[in-house]
This record gives sequence, C-alpha cells and structure tokens, in this order.
Amino acid sequence: MCGICGGYLSREKVEEMLRLLYHRGPDARGIYCSDNLCLAHALLGIVGEGKQPFFGCNKGFVLVCNGRIYNHGELRKKLANHVFSTTSDNEVIIHLIEENFDGDLIKAIEKTLKQLDGDFAFAIAYKGKVAIARDFVGVKPLYFGNKAFASERKALWKINEKAEALLPGEILLFPDLVRKRIKVEYRKKIKNPLEELEKALVNAVEKRTRIEKFGILFSGGVDSFLIAKISQELERSFTLYSVAMRGSHDYKLRNLRFLNMKFREIKEEEIEDYARKVIHAIEEYDRMKVGVGIPTYIACEEAKKDGIGVILSGQGADELFAGYKRYLRSENLSEELKKDFENLYKVNLQRDEAIAMANSIEMRLPYLDSEVISIAFSLPEELKIKGKERKYILNKIARKKGIEIREKKAIQYSTGVEKALRKIARRRNLSVEEYLRKVYNEIIAKNFS
Repeated sequence: MCGICGGYLSREKVEEMLRLLYHRGPDARGIYCSDNLCLAHALLGIVGEGKQPFFGCNKGFVLVCNGRIYNHGELRKKLANHVFSTTSDNEVIIHLIEENFDGDLIKAIEKTLKQLDGDFAFAIAYKGKVAIARDFVGVKPLYFGNKAFASERKALWKINEKAEALLPGEILLFPDLVRKRIKVEYRKKIKNPLEELEKALVNAVEKRTRIEKFGILFSGGVDSFLIAKISQELERSFTLYSVAMRGSHDYKLRNLRFLNMKFREIKEEEIEDYARKVIHAIEEYDRMKVGVGIPTYIACEEAKKDGIGVILSGQGADELFAGYKRYLRSENLSEELKKDFENLYKVNLQRDEAIAMANSIEMRLPYLDSEVISIAFSLPEELKIKGKERKYILNKIARKKGIEIREKKAIQYSTGVEKALRKIARRRNLSVEEYLRKVYNEIIAKNFS
C-alpha cells in the first residue's frame, strides 16, 4: 500500500503534505505537477515494480493510487492493446479508465470501479480536473478538502484544509466538488452454504497471500484461527503475531503451540507511549479505537521488525457473521448487520489501516473479499446465530478443520490494555476519555489543526 495526496496547490505545498505520508511509502516517491495542479505518491512496494504517478497511453490521464488489485493479471489480458510501463497491479486502473472513457470522467470511473477486485483509493487527473474514488467497502482511506485530498487527515490539516472522508464507493470531481456514490448489492444464490463459504474463504486468503511471507494478527478467536489454518493448508510461509499483558485473558496465548507464532508481552509502562503513537496514527482519541489500536500497533511493530510487509486480519467477520454478543438481543438481525457493515469503514477499517501503515505494513482482509461478503449477506439468520452460538457457520467450518472454538473477548479487554488505560487516567485524576483527549490535543491539535 501507499500514501497519496495532491490538489490545486503549489509543488511546495504538496511536498509538505507528502512528507507527512512517508511512513506509508518508504520505498519511492513521485510528484506530477502541471500549472496549479499536483498529484503525489509515496510507494510501499509489494506487488510488481511501479513508481507513481502513472500515465495513460495517449489521452492525457495521470493517476496515483493506494491499493491492491487482485484481478490485475486478468485485466491486463483484456487491455492487450494498451502499453503498460510498469509491472504494478495499480497501473491497470488508468488503462481501464482510458478504455471506458467517452468524454465523461465520472462515468468512466464508475464503470472501472465495477471491474476491479481489490482494495483501493485513487486520484486521476485529466485536462485540469481531478477525480478521486474509493473501493466499495472502504478498506483504503481517502480524505478531501475544498481543493486537496490525502490518505491521512493530518496532511490536509497541515495546509489548513478541512478533512472529510470520501465514502466507500464514492467518486468526487474537483474543482466543482461534484459527488456520486455507487453502491453494490451483495447477494447471490446459494445451494450449499457451508461448502461455498469455505471455498470463498480459501480463495480470499489465496489471492491475498501470493507473496514470499506475511504475518497474521492472531487473537486465538475463530476469525484469525481460520485464516491461519487456511494459510497452512495453502502451504504459505507466515508468522502469527499475538500480544497481551501479564495476567490478562490473552496472556495464555504465549503457551499456544500452533505453527510459527510470536508472542509479545505488553508492559504497563509502555501503554502511555503506545497510546500517543496510536492517536498520532489514527488522528482520533476515541476510547474504543485507542484501546483496540494499542495491541494492534504493537503486533504490527513486531511484524515490521521481522521484515514483514503484509499482515492479514480477521476484521469484518463479526459484522458479516454476527460475532458480537449484542446480536443475540437483536430484533432485526439482518438489518443490524447491514448497518454495522456499512459503518465498518469508519468504526474499524480507518483505524486498522492507519495503524498498519504507521509501521509501513499493508493490511489485507480476507473476510472483506467481495465473494465472501455476497455469501454472508445471502445466508439465512439461523446460519449466523444458532441458539446462543454466534458465528455459527464460521464455527462449523473451523470445527471441520480441527480448530477448537474459544470464547473471545474484545481485544482491548482480553489483552489488559483497557484496564491499564484506566489506571493511567486514574493516577491523573482523569477519566479515560479526558486523558486520551489531552494526549490528542498535545499531538494533533497542536501540530496540525
């Protein structure tokens, strides 16, 4: 993954923004400027070689992208009449837009979005206009102001621009700020739910692990255990990363003998420093997000030390397959799951992506594969909750693969981080919310607002 920014700004302003995104792309940087318009990119090289911006064949298009396109090989074959200048998976986007363009840039992008299988956010310039777009789930973030855009809000705040999140599946055209959102209906006919979901999960993991080595954020729950088991069956090379404080629920994971696992104990005296790092990364002080973010950050940090560039997460499984306890009390489970899924980008995805990228790591999410999502939304409720068993169908697949189902708590509680934050705040005669807000003001408001 990468970092992108730009807009109707001077080269100096865009370079100032890009410097704040270097952690997202330490491998290469590129800037395109024409008159008062600039696009910039910081590269984290994982798939193929391809310094950005990309340029179209002959129609004046210029593109920067933060993303991963899983069907790029298939798309390249369909674009055989186009001349590719790199081996990057992202380059197919600009050629698809060229192919689909008939004078209306928004329509060309809309058609292109529907052809892409991946997670992405991009900006494309054409004849003095710039359009930005984001994948349908919102895995990759993108923010915009009146005349600029960036992968992180702090880059916009630095130049005194507001920072509003582009919505999943949304296209925005500068300078007029014309917006259009494309939604997809995740539905399909299912004959054999268990077999079809298992096959979709295997495919989702397979396409995300065509690399030499990777990591898996491992909590001991069914979501991460299934990813690990499938990766083992695919004979991939990977490491599991788990963290917890001494005495916490998850501390027992240090004794788990499963594949190549790395356990890191979190010390209480480290929590304050990691709270600051997480708040700087996620640009928020929400108690739940920081509590979840601290163990995620530490796990990603350990992966980075091992030279890992890609890490897999079980994010999305709870919202798709009814993993939260509150779903047991739901009067309309399907509607509640749909609402939670649609809010996933701002509740969890922006946080996790920012934390991974703060460590120059790309996070990939098998449960948010389009085929897995389509199957999940087509399942009857009784395959998600049976009696008091949540994620029933996932548990059934896991048992079939010999995985022991373990009761899992929310990570901020199971790792002991929430308890530690309460102790730190109490020593200052503050609530946790007051303490985190104070840290936020010291870091973000002082430097970027």
